[in-house]
Amino acid sequence: MPRLLTLAHRLAARTVALRRERGGSINILFGLSVIPLIGMIGLGVDYGVAITAKTKLNNAADAAALAAVVTAKAYIANNPAQANVTQSGITAGTNQAINAFAVNAGRVPFTTFTLQTPSVVRSGQTLTATVTYTATVQNNFGKIFRAPTVPLTNTVTASADLASYLDFYLMMDVSGSMGLPATPTGMSQLAAVNTDMWSDYQQGCQFACHFPGYNGWNQAAGKIQLRSDAVNSAVCSLIQRASQPLVPNQYRVGLYPFINQLATLSPLTGTMATLSTAAQCAQSWPMALTNLLDTGSTQLYTGLDPSTGTGAGGTHFEVAMAQMQSTIVNYGDGSSASKPKPFVFLVTDGMQNGQHFFTSVNGKYTYPGNPSKFVGYANAWWDGSQPSQIDATTCSALKSAGATISVLYIPYNQISFVNNGGGIAWENNRVNAFSPTLATPLKACASPGFFYTANTPADITASLNAMFDQALRMARITQ
Repeated sequence: MPRLLTLAHRLAARTVALRRERGGSINILFGLSVIPLIGMIGLGVDYGVAITAKTKLNNAADAAALAAVVTAKAYIANNPAQANVTQSGITAGTNQAINAFAVNAGRVPFTTFTLQTPSVVRSGQTLTATVTYTATVQNNFGKIFRAPTVPLTNTVTASADLASYLDFYLMMDVSGSMGLPATPTGMSQLAAVNTDMWSDYQQGCQFACHFPGYNGWNQAAGKIQLRSDAVNSAVCSLIQRASQPLVPNQYRVGLYPFINQLATLSPLTGTMATLSTAAQCAQSWPMALTNLLDTGSTQLYTGLDPSTGTGAGGTHFEVAMAQMQSTIVNYGDGSSASKPKPFVFLVTDGMQNGQHFFTSVNGKYTYPGNPSKFVGYANAWWDGSQPSQIDATTCSALKSAGATISVLYIPYNQISFVNNGGGIAWENNRVNAFSPTLATPLKACASPGFFYTANTPADITASLNAMFDQALRMARITQ
């Protein structure tokens, strides 16, 4: 019995000892776990310090890049005549970027940083600034884990466009075919009321009814919207767009209608009110371009010389394009008001016609009309209709000289008629056959990517505005 009691006492003692040993182990384990726990909290604090430093430095870099391009742009705009103005503007922008970074970075706790010399470059009309910094953030707790610092670096860019000086030469086809109604419904309406050439094919005339003595345009004017009306409205919309430049005279526009040759409705100007008046934008159709449709006698002539002006009786791209090349005085890159970049907007149905309604004086075409409206000039006579496609090579010299040709192609509405024979029926058939083929040479005439097609009046306005927008984008990107 005493032996059993002794054994029991020993077991109890060992149990107490074991309990004491377990408590000590827990204390040791707890002590060991506190170290990484405190370290993780410390690393979190270090991380927060690093994020705060990075945010502040990024903001400073953003401000520096913006300051660089804004300063350079302002310098170049304010000193256009200064020699080496671009380099001087870049230097001013670089210095301002350095100052802006220093002011906005200030003193960042536990951080040392270095700003690389900002880069400011000009590509055409676009200024781009690049700002790069490197920094080292000191860790307070990370040192325990052999991570004494956090490296930081970042590169930011900013860009700004300089004003591109652009000249827009609007070449507007006012040959007789542009006097066709703008919609198929209008075509039917004109045929119902137009008795011109009734004896030729016993139905209302829709096409080739624009020679002296025919009244198709009078039947339509102000009653049926013509394609010339739709173009005129689109031109007025473009004039409104161009009246909101970044700087004075950034955009200049000239209006140049043509038939057998190029004429000037309004010379190149930055005064949009003058253009609006010339295009008769304040009135409803018929407006200026409809009033300039082929009447058989030249219009917009100079002096009393019927060899000048729009001409009569055909559509001569080969003459008008060459004259446009001579009209453009400055083939610049758009970098300044003295170096405007020229864009030629050719608005046409694409149908060439080699005919003339003319007299010849000393081997020179004159367009006095029949009966003649010019003293000393005989009545004009007609050398026959010669419809064909535009020859795209007539546009090559103008493009090579440095102009961008943007084409707005307005397809013919197919002419519906009963073929009763005669000259008008022949021409209707010829036009209907040519119409599907006209887009291809016109596209070749246009500068790459600058070809538009529009059928309805709304599409014509939208396309002409799109041509203007594309010119602005092209000036920013490719110069």
